Amino acid sequence: MRLLNKKYTLFAVLYLSLIFIQSSIPSEKFPQMTILSFDKIIHAGIYFIATILIYLAIREYRPFDTGKIARLTFAITVLYGLSDEIHQYFVPGRNSSIWDFVADIAGVTAGLLIVHVIRKKVFARHHKDLKHMNHSREF
Repeated sequence: MRLLNKKYTLFAVLYLSLIFIQSSIPSEKFPQMTILSFDKIIHAGIYFIATILIYLAIREYRPFDTGKIARLTFAITVLYGLSDEIHQYFVPGRNSSIWDFVADIAGVTAGLLIVHVIRKKVFARHHKDLKHMNHSREF
């Protein structure tokens, strides 16, 4: 399988690379250390998007195993968030924060919830269409 045929895999790898590059840029300003701030919303948003991309990328390889895909997506994305926080500890002018990591996990959780809701609606609609098709064949 060629990587270019796996568009979500490519998007996920590029997106995670952008997170790493952005985290590698030294910063002279230290962010305020607060539990809830705009910074935390950005962290959650970044990992919300990462979760959806990683979920879709894994689905390209295992399209029918949704429970395992969700668990694997959670594990990969949370571990990536943890590694990003550890990485930032070693970047001059950056700091590592447990609250940033908590915000990352919140974004991962929200991403998986959205994926679940969308899949449930799509499955229900697909199931309804199949049921309608079967009834129309009986006539």
